[in-house]
Amino acid sequence: MRVRHLVHHVRWSATVIAVLTARAASGQASQGLDSATAAAIAPIVEQARANRLPVTPLYAKAREGQVQRVPLARIEAAVRMLADRMHAADDALAPDASEQELSAAADAIKSGVPPETLRLMRKAGGDGSLAVPIGVLTQLIARGVPVERASMEVVALLQRGAVAKNFIALEESVRQDVLAGRRPDESLDLRLKGIIPNLPQTATEVGSDGLTKAASTPKRPR
Repeated sequence: MRVRHLVHHVRWSATVIAVLTARAASGQASQGLDSATAAAIAPIVEQARANRLPVTPLYAKAREGQVQRVPLARIEAAVRMLADRMHAADDALAPDASEQELSAAADAIKSGVPPETLRLMRKAGGDGSLAVPIGVLTQLIARGVPVERASMEVVALLQRGAVAKNFIALEESVRQDVLAGRRPDESLDLRLKGIIPNLPQTATEVGSDGLTKAASTPKRPR
């Protein structure tokens, strides 16, 4: 009887181990990484989890490098830098930044946006999602608008009650202007004139040129 029980227990244990091993292998395969890459970034991923940061962007960065046949050391370094930017973003957008906000903020920091700007955006935007405004800020910089100027105007728009559709319209208009040959800063000036008067908190401190002025303009991020 004891022998039968022991045999049953051994078989059950073996089955459990097989199932857990299969699940682990399936989980790794679902990330699309080879074993070497998965092992290299594992400590970074675990640290991100410990810090309650989303790990999906880290796996995505690793997959990107793997597809492009980037050397393993460079993939590991890129994933680590992304984790560091996400940590800085999480601190700036506290207390409850979403995965979309953190991913957008990490890209913004990579583009030169200082964490202080993200803090100002959180303060100005309240509980609303900042994923779109942060993404548009990054795109404005990519179009050629200086980081400092783009940061100031995006924060000011949030202070005035701008929502996602306003930011999307702004980015699209600037994109079309730049493609047509207009200077990025000139395009931003022009498009702000069309957006600001229609925002809910537009007030007397707006200058005659339609740009944010005085109390509505945040201090320049350092």
